[in-house]
Amino acid sequence: MNAPVADQEYHVLAFERTNEAAAFVAALARYLNSPAGAAFVKAPATVEVWSFSPSEEKVEVYLSDGALAAVSAVFTPVPVIAKRPGAALAKDCVMIIGGGQRPAAWGLAEAERRLTAR
Repeated sequence: MNAPVADQEYHVLAFERTNEAAAFVAALARYLNSPAGAAFVKAPATVEVWSFSPSEEKVEVYLSDGALAAVSAVFTPVPVIAKRPGAALAKDCVMIIGGGQRPAAWGLAEAERRLTAR
């Protein structure tokens, strides 16, 4: 998938530092790779995580409803700052989790690499 689904709502999280976003994404990837988290990725395309870096350090992370459900199962409160349809997300955002694939149990370095890849 090259772009978020235009009419699907995404939950926006904003991080001031790339390493904070990477820690969040790595923890989510590890959870989704666990037996408990695997249930969230059984149905294709239910869990999507996209990212966009508006500046050198700041990162926005966009969660589908399925991704938010997975996050909410283990992290509270989830620091959602807004909801936006896919059509309103940054045009050059990048999918970091999704496509019906269960992510590996990423460490911090792998999550940061994915967040900063373009």
